[in-house]
Amino acid sequence: MKPLVPVFIVVALAFPLFAGADVVFQNSFESPSVKTRTPKAAGGDISKADPAHPEEKPFWLHFGDQPNIGATGGSIIAGVTNEVARTGSQSLFIEASQLSAPYIGAFFSTRPLPIEGGKYYKITLWGRNDTKKPLIRAAAQLFLKMQIDFFTDEGKTETGDTQYLLQPLPGGKGYASTFVPTSWQPVGLHFGAPPKAKFMVVSFRCDSSAEKGAITGCIYFDDLTLETDLPNAADALLEQLKKEAEADYPEDKPAPKTGDMKEAAMDSSNEAEDPPSPDDTNVNTLPRPTPKPQAAPSPVGKVFSFPAKP
Repeated sequence: MKPLVPVFIVVALAFPLFAGADVVFQNSFESPSVKTRTPKAAGGDISKADPAHPEEKPFWLHFGDQPNIGATGGSIIAGVTNEVARTGSQSLFIEASQLSAPYIGAFFSTRPLPIEGGKYYKITLWGRNDTKKPLIRAAAQLFLKMQIDFFTDEGKTETGDTQYLLQPLPGGKGYASTFVPTSWQPVGLHFGAPPKAKFMVVSFRCDSSAEKGAITGCIYFDDLTLETDLPNAADALLEQLKKEAEADYPEDKPAPKTGDMKEAAMDSSNEAEDPPSPDDTNVNTLPRPTPKPQAAPSPVGKVFSFPAKP
């Protein structure tokens, strides 16, 4: 697997929650079952089988934190809690305490998960800032890094391009916080799986930045969800053209066929104004340049988030 590093600084874009999408999987951190905030070292290890159900294979393959960085480095601990949850009764918590060492954090990654090559997917992770000890934006802050790797088998042979997300916590400087104490907010990716992909592994790191300063605060995560049967960019464009044509044409005048809409849209956009008359004494009057049709942006590999209002 490629190392989990911040390759792209990503600007958040809003994407709709598509109706009719099928949920491939959802994990709500319900295992292991705890009765209070429980760090990994005290039994809140999501990569271990639940003692109450030892026959069940853990959803998470790797999980780690760094509670003892040193006398001057602070700490970051992770585990499971029943204090707050979006669904179910538990969530994952990550808490930094006077964390000043750079590039230190907690991590968690899934086992290889079966998917279908060539399909479009949307993956979402929900987060919420703590009410009593929230993370704040300062010179030094935590960053959530998500990486998706694709495989032709269960974790050995990679295929296609790795997908990345980099999300500052609780949000980017100069913007409204993405994660707030009053509600759960999602971040994630809308992407197309490589044609030969049969499995995917989703990895997360919550690391400190390189800036000087001490980071203190707690944040929660819940409901990692993968959905499929989403429209790709071309299908979405054709559907939009179809709806616009139906609105523009009355019932007694048939709308153009869907297959001809894209060509018709391009033809209409290439119609230039009539050239000026030779007798026109105003030599500065020239036809405006013909606008080129703009292609709809592809959703593949794009990041979406729904930041709270300031």
